[in-house]
Amino acid sequence: MTSLWKPVGGVFTASSSWLPSFGWSVDYWDLFTTVVGALAGAWLGAWAAQRIAGRNKLRDELRGELRSTNAGIMLSHTIANVAYAFKKQHIKPLKDSYDKDCMAFELYKQERAAGRGKEAFEMAPNLDRLDEIRPQIAALQDIVMGKITTTGRAIASFTALADAVENLNTALRGRNGLIDKIKEEKLPLGAQVEHFYFGIPYAKGKANLEYGCYVEALSLYTNDAIFFSMKLTDDLREHGLHVVKKYKKDFRDEAPGVSSFDWSKAEREGLLPKDEDYESWLSGFQAPPKTESLSRWERWKRFAFRTGPAN
Repeated sequence: MTSLWKPVGGVFTASSSWLPSFGWSVDYWDLFTTVVGALAGAWLGAWAAQRIAGRNKLRDELRGELRSTNAGIMLSHTIANVAYAFKKQHIKPLKDSYDKDCMAFELYKQERAAGRGKEAFEMAPNLDRLDEIRPQIAALQDIVMGKITTTGRAIASFTALADAVENLNTALRGRNGLIDKIKEEKLPLGAQVEHFYFGIPYAKGKANLEYGCYVEALSLYTNDAIFFSMKLTDDLREHGLHVVKKYKKDFRDEAPGVSSFDWSKAEREGLLPKDEDYESWLSGFQAPPKTESLSRWERWKRFAFRTGPAN
């Protein structure tokens, strides 16, 4: 103890180290590598866990996208079937009978002008009321506008489809209201059924062309509903195939399928609207030209040939 402690002015001071001695020496390099290794291992573990979680989340998102896309395909195909059946059962017979009546009436007028034909024109107009259609537009909108990431023509197709259904129902309400007036004998003074049916004047300067306009509108808007629901079905299927391609590329395993439908039977019946009738609408959605894939050497040759040697 005398070698460690000495009195200075009556106070003992220490000459030993301020740090306590634990009886062992420290290898700081080993300590450094151990700490760094532990931190790196923890970081890599966290990164791997985050990556796995991210991939699982992406997998779930892509599967959810495909489920929603298939639901949208089913809804749009159902709407196409509803509009197609409505046309086949009601609108086409109505339009055909009205056109036939109009042609017969024109022939009657020509024969009367020539001094031939019957005194009165005989007709049996189709004045049956037609109920509005109620397809699942709201559910389809929730999918196309919210649950999936499709852009471009699919959104335009849905918007046009929603407008077509609303316009069709508006025309149905208008025709039904006019039929109610005819059946309840609430027509203007001097007007008969044939005046409203054919749109011929019932008094000087007075005529009502609504019925013929409603029939024409019903035919056009039903075709619109069929056409745009079919295009939306095709657009959603194309989007679904794109998601499947991404899924297979990222995960290398089997992806959920994409729903498909066959329009050939409807085409054989000749009731589907033709693309040429919507050429102006379709022209706004031309596919972008494919870019040619060239190697670096081929790109250099083209550049050299285009610029030429310096003079």
